[in-house]
Amino acid sequence: MITTRNKWVPYLFLLPGVLLFLAVGVYSVGFSILLSFYNWSGIDFSTARFEGLANFRQFLLGDDPIVTQNFYNSLLHNVLIGAAQVVIVIPIAIVLAFVLQNTKMASLYRTVYFLPMIASGVAIFYVWKGLFEPTGAFNSLFHAIGLDFLTVPGGMLGSSSTSLIGIIITSIWGGLPGTLILYYAGLTSIDPTLYEAANVDGASKLTMITKITWPLLKPITLIAVIQMVNGAFQAFENVFIMTGGGPSGSSEVIGTLVYRTAFLNNDYGLASAIGWVSFLITGAIAMFSIRSFKVDI
Repeated sequence: MITTRNKWVPYLFLLPGVLLFLAVGVYSVGFSILLSFYNWSGIDFSTARFEGLANFRQFLLGDDPIVTQNFYNSLLHNVLIGAAQVVIVIPIAIVLAFVLQNTKMASLYRTVYFLPMIASGVAIFYVWKGLFEPTGAFNSLFHAIGLDFLTVPGGMLGSSSTSLIGIIITSIWGGLPGTLILYYAGLTSIDPTLYEAANVDGASKLTMITKITWPLLKPITLIAVIQMVNGAFQAFENVFIMTGGGPSGSSEVIGTLVYRTAFLNNDYGLASAIGWVSFLITGAIAMFSIRSFKVDI
């Protein structure tokens, strides 16, 4: 029986974690919101100058044409990365999940598919960068099989016309394992008696997929879409390591733009404003996806 004297003991154990969350999480979020309304170079906050919505106007409404162009180009690249992931990853993940469900040694294949998610991202992206080099594996392979028209003389990441394609390829590769595991879990959770009853009624395989499998997988698809869109708007590590946003901004994303604005241009207020607008856009896309799928998660 818990007495009045010791009923607060569990809360005392929770207190350090709560204080840490307030100190690191709430404070940093609140400070970044406040910072988005200031002009600050990052040295001494006493020198910060309140500018209201000037930071937002600077990149949203064209008060600074260069910053505006950089922002909308970066935003477009994030959208393209997210769209490519949704359009390409989801069909591949569904097919692989079906194959995985009907194959022996499924646990081994699940482990193999899941490895990219637990491997060091920095090391993996340096490997990808090497593959895309002018003398890397891709150019060498295309040349060896007679597809010279696919080779890029300066390497895929060294050309402004193909650098974003390289980023998209790595994003697809990184997003596939988690999506595959989601669909595999969804398929294995479907009651087999539903298929047995449909088979007795004479339903075809296509009918079973469209009337049973897909409706039951819609919540999984919604989660996958939200995860990939969120991941696309948080893209930073692969872009920073492989291209740095170049050449000439051809692979710049919001993450690298915020980094460059804050740490290279020393404009922390503008960087915070860009980050928060990106966050709101991501949230709006997530809400739109939930309404479009009309499912509960």
